[in-house]
Amino acid sequence: MKRWKKEPATEIYRNRMFALKRTRCRHPEKGVVHDFFSIDAGDWINVVATTEGGRFVLVRQHRLGIDEITLEIPGGMVDPGDTPEQSATRELAEETGYRAGRMTLLKTLSANPAILTNRLHVFHAAGCVRCGDQHLDAAEDIEVELVTRAEILEMLRNGDIHHSLVVAALGLYFLSETGVL
Repeated sequence: MKRWKKEPATEIYRNRMFALKRTRCRHPEKGVVHDFFSIDAGDWINVVATTEGGRFVLVRQHRLGIDEITLEIPGGMVDPGDTPEQSATRELAEETGYRAGRMTLLKTLSANPAILTNRLHVFHAAGCVRCGDQHLDAAEDIEVELVTRAEILEMLRNGDIHHSLVVAALGLYFLSETGVL
């Protein structure tokens, strides 16, 4: 298989979260010329947070893309100049008021390599303890919930947790428990 030959990308739109780019590409064998579109965004983090008592720290928030209140794990963007681990530690504390005893990278994933240029860094925050209040951005409204292992597995089974990146992160966490990861 051959890689497409790419011309320099053209930025179509930019805001504080992402840039939309068009790249004209030519297939080296087929001679086909096609415009591909990508969303250039910063890396993200997701945190599977477990307390010293074995409960999972979840967040409930309104997601405007699907206009639903969703149940997820803490997450956010990697801030410029921060490592993914620093951003994971910050997002966990800001969104939930919890601090990890130990932060471990489970895996780095491509969220959607067809159109997204960024990566998702999935962490396990073990031994979490409440360290203070939430410190939410003006546009955030987040409720924190603590659930048991049995409850989170049921939420995955029945679709209460349906954000694909969160499902993937929890799957990685459960695989890591078995030693597969």
